[in-house]
Amino acid sequence: MIIREEKKREFYTVTALVREAYISADRSTGREYKLVEALRESDAYIPKLSLVSIIDNAIAGYGMFLRGKVGDQDVLILGLLAVAQSMRGHGVGGALVLEGQRLARKMGYSYLFVYGSNVYYPRLGYDFAHNFGVEPPEGLDREHMMCIKLDAQAAPLEAGTLEYPELFKTLEMF
Repeated sequence: MIIREEKKREFYTVTALVREAYISADRSTGREYKLVEALRESDAYIPKLSLVSIIDNAIAGYGMFLRGKVGDQDVLILGLLAVAQSMRGHGVGGALVLEGQRLARKMGYSYLFVYGSNVYYPRLGYDFAHNFGVEPPEGLDREHMMCIKLDAQAAPLEAGTLEYPELFKTLEMF
């Protein structure tokens, strides 16, 4: 498995993968693929943290890490993780998350948030965001808002609410 930055020529393939991956998801709006397209044009988008997983020369998974805020502090948000249905259970998602964490740490980010499974993400080192003093935005429940501290030396976060990119609200993702 190779994990690398998404290339512009792969945008269509990645968007199709996201659409297919979320068709059967428990908590899906059906608009995740539209969100990916819109986020690529936004200030929240970080090309170096828009990652694809390649297996047998095909895109097997995708992770999009985005700029967010808690108060005045810049943080990262795993905005979307998608794995081809045929590749689920093979470690693709976990590998994308771990590589994203490694790159984010290297880029100087101290905290990474994700709204997702409170069973899956703790296996990758995540804890409830409220244990860091951070609450999810309105419309998301706190039992699925997770956080990992990427830099052990980082100052604690100020208590507050995680701010997602505005497009999540515009596209009514929550």
